Amino acid sequence: MNDELQQRLSRSDPAHDVSIHPVDGPHAAALLEQIMNTPLTPEPSAAGTPGRTPRRWAAFALSGAAVAAIIAVGVVAITGDDDTTTATQVTYSLAAGDPMAMCLRVDEYQPSPGLIGLRGTVAEVGAGTVTLDVTKWYAGGDADQVVLTVADMANVALDGVEFTAGGDYLVTVLDGQVLICGLSAPYSAELEALYDQWFAA
Repeated sequence: MNDELQQRLSRSDPAHDVSIHPVDGPHAAALLEQIMNTPLTPEPSAAGTPGRTPRRWAAFALSGAAVAAIIAVGVVAITGDDDTTTATQVTYSLAAGDPMAMCLRVDEYQPSPGLIGLRGTVAEVGAGTVTLDVTKWYAGGDADQVVLTVADMANVALDGVEFTAGGDYLVTVLDGQVLICGLSAPYSAELEALYDQWFAA
């Protein structure tokens, strides 16, 4: 490129007579500082017209949203754990009473080692089974429900007394077998007093 052409090009440049500040000079440093401190998000001013929001408010808003999300997840997890709870059950067998059998007086009974005692309300009577919701364990268990299975019995009954839904019963069990002859029967204060004696700590 010859000198004449270079001079013409220089004269056609609108910024040919503007002074240029060096990139490492004080003017460039001040300009960079101004750019870095200028917020990018608007905020409403006191008069309701758009203004500028300091960056710290945006950071606080983001932190608040994150905390809210964490709390929400925690609540869902807790609710899910309460919904997975299931009742525990234990099963015992109940034989039909023998009308020819001789029974001792209930108040003369001497508890055998390993005797199980409970009080429960009949939740369901099925074909050959009765399910009790346990309201109290005197000894030998901690399940929420007890299922009694019967054999050779037309109706699910205890010493001839049929189980009915909602009925309150006291039940003794030995070696997995429900004891009859009045040792297991519909609830009464008299029988409960005997249970308190039999299962006294």
